[in-house]
Amino acid sequence: MADMNCPYCGADQEANHDDGAGYAEDVLHEHWCRACDKHFVFETFISLSYEAKKADCLNGAPHTWLATKTWPPQYRRMRCMECGEERQPTPEERAALDIPERAQAQQKGPAS
Repeated sequence: MADMNCPYCGADQEANHDDGAGYAEDVLHEHWCRACDKHFVFETFISLSYEAKKADCLNGAPHTWLATKTWPPQYRRMRCMECGEERQPTPEERAALDIPERAQAQQKGPAS
């Protein structure tokens, strides 16, 4: 997807952001169109958007813990699917999810 179109010929243009160029707002940035060989200026407008989600666990409800898909598996953590909080798995969770202890996995070494 192009950043903008040339105001002369309509060709797709990509702003050059090397070394942070072209990001300053309230500045006219010069650009050259390769399609029609004309120079033009552009302005940068930065827009932020936000999306709110319920996190009942932050209001007294229990967390919804799921194991991360980390590899190797001994480094998996438990992450709340509502608020994103992370913690180490309990011994019971390690056993139920077949997550090896870190020390055991390191001692096994490569398969023969």
